[in-house]
Amino acid sequence: MLTKLIAATVAGAITFLILGFVIFGLILGPNVMLPNITPDAAKIMNLEPVWVWLILGYLVLAFLLAFVFQRWAGIRTFSGGVKGGAIILFLLDLYFQMMFLAFMKMHTSYLPVIVDVIGTAVIGAISGGVVGMVLGMMSKEDQSA
Repeated sequence: MLTKLIAATVAGAITFLILGFVIFGLILGPNVMLPNITPDAAKIMNLEPVWVWLILGYLVLAFLLAFVFQRWAGIRTFSGGVKGGAIILFLLDLYFQMMFLAFMKMHTSYLPVIVDVIGTAVIGAISGGVVGMVLGMMSKEDQSA
């Protein structure tokens, strides 16, 4: 079980990293997020991410999906992972965005909040699909051995 979790976690984290870079780094970040950030919030942002924390964060998030899928949900397919990943990441990000709105003045409009939740759900769906697929492939290997 540990080998499956590690493999699914690494595959999911790599997917999170690539999709996060494309969706937020190249598309949404410069076009939606940054133009709608308050000047005070812009002062405390890093121009470049601190890669160690970014990679560790994605590993933790991918492990969360892999653990839930493997231990409780029994998700072993790409399509099952898409559904589970989208729902889990949508709800997690919606929670965080609401807490940010409650306690911080980060945005000049609600557009970045909405776009962030949708973008995160898309990334969660695809990454969740990869996690589910890896768990399923490794389960088949266990059965054939």
